[in-house]
Amino acid sequence: MRDYEKEVFADFAKYANIVETWPLYDSIVICEQLYGTEANIPGWFTTFVAFGGRERHSFFKNRTDAVAGEAYCNHKNVDNMDFAYKIHSVGLEVTGAPGYEVQEPPDGGAEGNHDFIIPQWFKTDFVRHCGIELQVQQDTRVELPAMACPAGVGPVGNGHGGQQLNAAGAFGEKAYITTQVTQGVPLLSNRYPLPEPIGVPRTGSIEGILHVSDWARTILQAITGPHFNAINSADGTSPFSFFFSRYVIRMSLFGERLVQQRGQYHR
Repeated sequence: MRDYEKEVFADFAKYANIVETWPLYDSIVICEQLYGTEANIPGWFTTFVAFGGRERHSFFKNRTDAVAGEAYCNHKNVDNMDFAYKIHSVGLEVTGAPGYEVQEPPDGGAEGNHDFIIPQWFKTDFVRHCGIELQVQQDTRVELPAMACPAGVGPVGNGHGGQQLNAAGAFGEKAYITTQVTQGVPLLSNRYPLPEPIGVPRTGSIEGILHVSDWARTILQAITGPHFNAINSADGTSPFSFFFSRYVIRMSLFGERLVQQRGQYHR
């Protein structure tokens, strides 16, 4: 047990405080269009090239829920905790375009060139070439392959596929499949359980780190995008509506936090 953990477990023994199950999560987003203040969020990117330019990507250190929004982050303070915390498990979720992307900007309501490969590669193969590190008080406590840390939440690989027809009614050249993928079966028990809980003192620092291999970075820096998704238009003015594809890497910690009893004024 580290010295800083002794304080944590001593705090958990105090009768005046109560223990609550509490997840922590933080996300990296890659999307061509970042809206409003999203453009200023640290560690978010508009291209795969920019994301692939870094070997090391940080979680729980640069973003808060006030900056990134609770859809992507629930951490309250930059670089430190506002309550004592015991970490029980680590998970990583990778999501992206549900099937294929339209590579070219839409022109006149028609779809451009399609990319059937990169959305599937990012959600399934990319994570196999990454590592995860978790630091507490700048002390490395966890080092794992990213694939060893399933998220335990979200949809898993499933979807519908088809074969395009050419003008003569024969099967075309490109088959496709629409999928939504994350790591493993969506059960909360399907995460990486720590052999022993890791204690984080109140005001202590934590940082999750995603390390991207040179191989994966080489691919990321050689591709364009993210681009668009196309769906049937509801207004009838054009055959398709387009929206920007959004790729998200979310790291989560499941554990227990120590908080004051509601309405009490003790420490």
